[in-house]
Amino acid sequence: MTNAEKLEAVKTILRIDDSGEDVLLTNYLDIAAREIIGWRFSNSSSAPATVPAEYEPTQIQAAVIAYTQSGIEGQTAATENGITRRFAHADVLSYIRSNVIPIAGTGGSNT
Repeated sequence: MTNAEKLEAVKTILRIDDSGEDVLLTNYLDIAAREIIGWRFSNSSSAPATVPAEYEPTQIQAAVIAYTQSGIEGQTAATENGITRRFAHADVLSYIRSNVIPIAGTGGSNT
């Protein structure tokens, strides 16, 4: 998927019809991409420049979580007006790390 397609997917999920949040959502997608790549390939010298296709849905969902939890970062539950909400993940980092499998590298070279 292109970055534009990912942005449109996030906007569709969030039911955002205009471009007013595009910069913010793009930033969330970029942060998620860096975290996914960093977590997946932290011990590997072959890290790609873009999110592997199998983790694009994770990147999109991470951006959605970041947007919807903006202002309540770190909370695992909230109660307001008698309504209690529990979040599966306290933050985007925990979501990514529970949905992306790191690659174990050897740390050495063959030369």
